[in-house]
Amino acid sequence: MKIRFFLLVAAASALIGPLVAGTLEMQPKETAPPTVTESEPWQFTIAVPGWLSSMDGTIGVRGVNANIDVPVTEVLQHFDAILAGRVEAQKGPFGIFGEVIYIGLSDGAQINGLINNIHETVDTTYVDGALSWRLVNQPRWSLDFAGGTHYTTVYEQLELHSDPVAIQQASVRFVNDVADDLRARLDRDISKSEFISALEDSIRSVITSRIGDRLEDHERHPNIPIGPLGGRIRQDIAQRVENFIEKEKAVLEARVDALVARGVARRDAVDRVVNAAKTRIANQLALRLDKSLSQTLSKDDYWFAAYVGLRGRYNFNRTYYTAVRGEIGGFGVGADLMWQVEGVIGINLTHCIFTEIGYRALGADFENNNFVFDVVLHGPQITTGITF
Repeated sequence: MKIRFFLLVAAASALIGPLVAGTLEMQPKETAPPTVTESEPWQFTIAVPGWLSSMDGTIGVRGVNANIDVPVTEVLQHFDAILAGRVEAQKGPFGIFGEVIYIGLSDGAQINGLINNIHETVDTTYVDGALSWRLVNQPRWSLDFAGGTHYTTVYEQLELHSDPVAIQQASVRFVNDVADDLRARLDRDISKSEFISALEDSIRSVITSRIGDRLEDHERHPNIPIGPLGGRIRQDIAQRVENFIEKEKAVLEARVDALVARGVARRDAVDRVVNAAKTRIANQLALRLDKSLSQTLSKDDYWFAAYVGLRGRYNFNRTYYTAVRGEIGGFGVGADLMWQVEGVIGINLTHCIFTEIGYRALGADFENNNFVFDVVLHGPQITTGITF
C-alpha cells in the first residue's frame, strides 16, 4: 500500500513539475525601458542649398561707410565661386545640424585719374553648427528646439592701379605751384603759417582733386558687398605729399637764406635755387605718388554668434510638406545681433530624395576694430538632398 502511494506521488510530480516550470518561464521578466540609443536608428541627411541672395545694409572701414544695396542679379554677374552644403543627423529626439556657405565675388571699375582703375574681391564664409531636441513629435507635425553657433568670416581686398603718366604731369604742375608760392613768400616776407596754408590748398587742388571723387563714389555704392578700404586714400596721400614738400621746402629756404645773407639778389637767388630743384623734386614726388597709389589694401574679420531657435515641420501627406525655422543670437557676445528665418515647401521625389523651395533671410550686426558689418542677406532658396 505504501509502495503504491509513493509511486502515485512520484508520477504526479513527474507530470505537474514540467507544467509548473513551463508556466513560470512564460511569465515576462521586468526590464528597464529602452534608451534613445537602443530604440532609434540614426537618420542622416545631406543637402545642397542653392541660395540666391540679395544683400542690403552697411559695411564700414575706418569710419567710412559703404551703402550696400546689391540685388541678386548683380551678385550673379560678379560670382567667382560658390560652395554650399548641409548635413543633418537625427536619432530619436536628438539632432545634429551643420551647414557651410562660401561666396566669392569680384568687381572692377575705371577711375581715370591718378588712379587709373581698381579691382575688388570679397570672400564671405558662413558656418552654422547646432544641436536640437524634439519637443513635439506627432504623426503629421513636429517641433524642435535648437541651440548653436554661427561663424562668419569676411575677407576684403582692394587693388589700386595707378596711372604713371597722369602722376608725372600732376607732380610737375604741383611743384611749379609750390615754387611760385615759395617765391611769393620770400619776395613778400609772408608768414610761415600763410605759406603752409597755401601749400595745403595746392595739395588739395592739384593732387587730391586728380585722385577724383569717382573712387569715393564707387566705394560708397559698390556693386559687391565690400567695405570702402580706400575711403581715406585722398587724405592719406595729401598728408604724405604735405610731409614730403614740407621737408623739401625747408631745404630750399635754408639755401635761399644763405644766398641772401651773402648779398645775392633775392629774386635771382630764388630763381636759381628753385629752378634747379624743381625737376628733382617733381620726379621724387612722382615716385612717391606712384608707390602710394599703386597698392593692395585688404582686411580680414571674423566673429561668432551663439543662437537659439525653433524648427517646425508639417506633413500634408507622404509627398508634400512644409518646414520653417527661426533663430536669434549674438546677444552682444561676438556679434551684437544675429537672426535668421526660413520657410520652405518640400517634395519627397522618392523614398530618400527630396527638393525644397522657399525663402531665407540672414541678418548680422557686428562692429569691432574700426569695422562695421550690418548686412541682411535675403532671397529664394532651392535645396536638393538625400536622406538615408
